Amino acid sequence: MDLVNAIIQTLEAEGFPVSVERGKHETGVKIFGHRVRFALAEKARVVGRRQVKEYSWTRTEFDYKPTEELEFRVGNYSYGQKFRDGRNSRLESQLSACVAALLREGRAAVISAKLEERRKIEEARREREREELARTIAEEEKRVKDLDMWVVNWTRAKQTREFIAELEKVWAREGHDLSPEAPKGQRIIWMKQQADRLDPILPSPPSILDRKRELESYLHYS
Repeated sequence: MDLVNAIIQTLEAEGFPVSVERGKHETGVKIFGHRVRFALAEKARVVGRRQVKEYSWTRTEFDYKPTEELEFRVGNYSYGQKFRDGRNSRLESQLSACVAALLREGRAAVISAKLEERRKIEEARREREREELARTIAEEEKRVKDLDMWVVNWTRAKQTREFIAELEKVWAREGHDLSPEAPKGQRIIWMKQQADRLDPILPSPPSILDRKRELESYLHYS
C-alpha cells in the first residue's frame, strides 16, 4: 500500500486527480482528460482442489494461498501493462516506471481519441459525399425521365397530327363540312389543340382539363 500511496501522491502532485468509482477494478486517474484505471493485485497459487457434487453434476473447487508477490496493473485489469516483484527488484522500487506507464496510457488515450475524432469527421465527409452523389443521380434520373416523356409525347403529337390530316382527307372526300362553324370542323380544331397540348415544344393551349385541380380543392373542403 505504500507503493499505491506514493503513486497517488505523485500523480496528484502533477495535477492528475485520482478517484475510485463504484465497481470492481475502478480506481483510476484522469490524465490529459482521459481516465486511466490502475490496480494493485497479489498473486495466488493453488494449494488444493476438491470435487463438489451438486445435483446431477460435479464441479471442481480450488483452494488458493497468497504468494506475497505483488503486481501493479495499468489500464485493462486483465490485458494492460503489468509491473511485478522480481528477483532483482521489488515492486516498490519501480515507482517511476509505474507512473510513466500511467502517463503513456493517458497519452495513448489522447491519440486514440483524436484518431476516432478524425475517423468520425472523415466518415461524416464521406456520408455528405454519398448524399450529394445520391441527390445528383436522382436529379439526372429525373431529367432522363422527363426527356423520355417529352420524346413520347412529341411522338404522340406527331402521330396525332398525321391521323388528323388523314381524317380531314377522308371527311373531305365524303363531302362533310369542315368549316370552323361545322361540328366536324370544330372536332378537327379540337383534335389539333390536343395534339398541341401533347407537344412539349409548343405552348399548351388552354383546356377544361386544366381546371381538374379545382375539383380536388372542392373535395378537400367538403
